[in-house]
Amino acid sequence: MTSRQQWQQADTIACANIDRVMNIEMRGHGSLPRGMKWSMYLMAREAAGMPLVLAAALEFDRSPCRVLLASGAAVPHHMPVGENDGPIGTAVLARTLTAIGHTVAVVTDPAAATAFRVLLQMLGVQAEVIEIGLDDQALQERLARDYDVFCAIERLGGNPNGIIYGATGVSRAEHRANLDLLFNSARRLGKRTVGIGDGGNEIGFGKVHERLSREWPQYNYREVTPCGGGVYSVVETDVLLVANSSNMGAHAVTAGLALLRADLSLCHTAESELALAHVGVGLGLIDGGSGLLRPWCDGVPPSANAAVVEVMRTIVAQSLAPVGNRTF
Repeated sequence: MTSRQQWQQADTIACANIDRVMNIEMRGHGSLPRGMKWSMYLMAREAAGMPLVLAAALEFDRSPCRVLLASGAAVPHHMPVGENDGPIGTAVLARTLTAIGHTVAVVTDPAAATAFRVLLQMLGVQAEVIEIGLDDQALQERLARDYDVFCAIERLGGNPNGIIYGATGVSRAEHRANLDLLFNSARRLGKRTVGIGDGGNEIGFGKVHERLSREWPQYNYREVTPCGGGVYSVVETDVLLVANSSNMGAHAVTAGLALLRADLSLCHTAESELALAHVGVGLGLIDGGSGLLRPWCDGVPPSANAAVVEVMRTIVAQSLAPVGNRTF
């Protein structure tokens, strides 16, 4: 069955509702940009031509293959082993991908690797965690050859000058590997790529870079970035999935796969979301919205994130339930 045929048979109403739910913005007034989420979603939705959760899920709904997930966002002194947005979603998506037969690996920076290994182990996922150095271009090229599908989850992508920046214009180039080569090489080789992000500076946003820069220049921080190139990434992926947090985007993909495979067990659960958030605290994973060591994600409390997961799961369950027959 072709992707077009799969799309036509999918429950697009359910997929569109999951898109809406994963983009409910709940950030408070703080250091992270606020108010642009739905606009970014609409840009990506127009580029995809279908609900984003469906577009992303279709990339993974295939015969067993080798999938590489890229994530991790450590910042020395502030987030020494990284933030919790990215690692949790990566582990959750890896669980679903291995459940449908894929071989999964995760590539990240050495400082962030332990947290990924523990979260994967917690979910019972057998997945290699590959540590990559700052300038290991040979490894990036080898990974581009060795894997079939690539997915970045909250992983920074280079701006027009090839430099990676945090959401407020601070360079991360000195302590975090730039994986632009990996994704660009994979695309040149004809491999499929997915980018999951929430701020415009992650891998994948090259798909909407021109429009994002034009419509939301105030959050590009060109005047703040030393190179003058702003924070928005020019690294493109075949599918760009925008969500309130990258974790929530990854969780939504599991819901999309559950719909396509008619298997509710592939969905993430609220109980697991809460457990992972609290384990993350023990691992030193930081809430990127506040810079605090707490189970919140991008400034959103764990109870709210778990509630969104439950709503997505309910949408899937209702879609897969037998057709009812109202008798009055």
